[in-house]
Amino acid sequence: MTAAELAISLGPDAASQAVAAIAGLAAASGGHVGLLARHLESGEQLAWKPDDVIGTASAVKVAIYAEVMRQRRLGRIDLDAAVVTEEADLAGGSGVLSVLRPGLRCTVADLCTLMIVVSDNTATNMLIDLLGGADAVNEGLDALGYHHIRLNHKIGYAPPPLVVASPRPSQPSSEPLGTATPAELCRLLADLHAGSVVDAAASAEMISTLRHQQSQSLVPRSYLDVADPADPPGPDGPAVASKTGSVGGCRVETGLLYLPGDGGTVAYCAAADHLSDRSMTVLSEGNEILGRLGAIILARWWPGPGPVPVRQGWLPASA
Repeated sequence: MTAAELAISLGPDAASQAVAAIAGLAAASGGHVGLLARHLESGEQLAWKPDDVIGTASAVKVAIYAEVMRQRRLGRIDLDAAVVTEEADLAGGSGVLSVLRPGLRCTVADLCTLMIVVSDNTATNMLIDLLGGADAVNEGLDALGYHHIRLNHKIGYAPPPLVVASPRPSQPSSEPLGTATPAELCRLLADLHAGSVVDAAASAEMISTLRHQQSQSLVPRSYLDVADPADPPGPDGPAVASKTGSVGGCRVETGLLYLPGDGGTVAYCAAADHLSDRSMTVLSEGNEILGRLGAIILARWWPGPGPVPVRQGWLPASA
């Protein structure tokens, strides 16, 4: 669908302007841009290639979390069960467990928290093993109805040599960690808001963990304020429950944006994939693209009073 067709389908002038801004951002990017953002109370949405398959990077971890909760309900997983890290579990990249000495005792619930809050790769791999492997996770996602979210493999980065004397070589796969469509990841977050992922209690527990996710370098990048996890959204900024994913040439975030007052809630998935800029700094192209998408989403549904609370220069004039 072209930008013009999208604008016609969305109707209101503000939506047309937002789509035009997304089109300009996509045209200027060095890769593929995808977006679905849905205002859950009104059903209005912004979309840009929402059904194209993207690499998820660590955003797929929210789907792994959903499978943990499904298996808990079936009695296969005990969130309070103790687990102990072993040297073979340690995976490099994001997180903290790979720089802590093996033998650390925690619970399955702790692994879930680490996987979401600091995107811990060691915790993620341990959970994938507990769930029965990548194929078992995908079977669970099928049972939950998310046929377009796939986990391809465990994370193959070797741990750093801080606590492992002779770390094994890295074995990163040429396949992305996961694949999905923006539409499917957005639907998963909308279902969490509705309380229908496994059950209401599981959905609420997942959202609570997602509220504590610590990275604000992607979609909320331009916001003047993001409410603390225990606080409601305020006049200076929304509250966010989200999961990010960052790897060379790919940035993804899926989440819930809570607006102040009677503004409602927006479920979203924003993605920039196949980027020529493969750097991992905070100034990378992917970070900026998702930050600008975040500004467009917030501007589309900001209830006021007052101007949209984004930093100067981040909001396109056409949005």
